[in-house]
Amino acid sequence: MKKILLILISSFIFLSCTKNITTDKDVKKAMQEKYPNVRIDSIEKLNDSFFEIAIQEQIFYLTTDFRHLIAGNIIDFQTGNNLTENSIKLKRKSYLSKIKNEDTVFYEPKKTNHIITIFTDTSCPYCQKLHNEIDDLLVNNIAIRYVLFSRNGVDDDAYRDMVAVWCANDKKKALDRVFDNNFISDKSCINPIANNYALASDLNVNGTPMIFIEDGTVIPGYVSSEKIIDLLAQLNNTK
Repeated sequence: MKKILLILISSFIFLSCTKNITTDKDVKKAMQEKYPNVRIDSIEKLNDSFFEIAIQEQIFYLTTDFRHLIAGNIIDFQTGNNLTENSIKLKRKSYLSKIKNEDTVFYEPKKTNHIITIFTDTSCPYCQKLHNEIDDLLVNNIAIRYVLFSRNGVDDDAYRDMVAVWCANDKKKALDRVFDNNFISDKSCINPIANNYALASDLNVNGTPMIFIEDGTVIPGYVSSEKIIDLLAQLNNTK
């Protein structure tokens, strides 16, 4: 990936007036020849000038004449829409849709208007701070899906705590106890926590808490329940 970044051109480029007949298969072949160790997630022809290439959580653009590979946001000058961010959000939505409710600690209100997915770590003080505010989210009809994620790996007290939470008869009650700094007994069972590292990698989770909205919007780090409620209200108004 670093080798790619070294050659990227982020300045405004001159677009050719001639149409080049190329397909996504041509792009994939060219990229594999140039960068055989890079995993390409998707290739899409954006318009007559660009192909959009998704590589993990990054979006690149290759000109259809195969002369320039570009990193950075492309914005529709007429509408102001950030095409790059829209593509990234769609990718996040796809990954989020693969997370099953039964693989999360799920707090559900009586009526659900929104569902947010939060990667959380019981040893993270900001995760604890956010957890102390989830009642505010629930009364505003916002469901919470907690993905248990030990940011320091499996050889960690927090990992063992989260396994114990998962294996408890009442996961929510056990998680509440841990976030309240109360002791819970060690337990072991089949659990999804180790597999959550793959999900975290797909969604580029590099810290906790990390909050994902249904439309693919990401909120990195702690924000208050009040701000989350306001953001969701704004999303409702734009629909």
